[in-house]
Amino acid sequence: MKMSLAFSSDGRISGDGIDDIAPFTIDGVFDAAVNAASWTKAYVGMHTLEYRGLYNQRSICGNWNLLGTTGEFWIWPDGMGQEEESESELEQPVELFER
Repeated sequence: MKMSLAFSSDGRISGDGIDDIAPFTIDGVFDAAVNAASWTKAYVGMHTLEYRGLYNQRSICGNWNLLGTTGEFWIWPDGMGQEEESESELEQPVELFER
C-alpha cells in the first residue's frame, strides 16, 4: 500500500492512497497528548476499515477492524529503514507504507 497523510495542528488526519484492492481516502484524528491515532480508510464506492494505533516517534502501529475481523498494521515514512530516524513537518503530506 502507498498513501499520503497530512496531520493538521487541530489534530485532524486526512489523506488518500491506493493498494491492491482499490483507491481510498483517509479521515481521522491524532491525539498528541497520548500519541494515539485513529482513522477510517474508505475505499471509493466500497467498504471502510477502522484503524487505531500509537505513534512511537518513528511509526504508527496498531490494529485495523473490518466487520469484526481484525489485524495488525505498521506504517512509517517512505525511505525510513528500521534503524533510521525521520522528521516530518506538521501539515506536510508524507508517503507511507503498510506492512
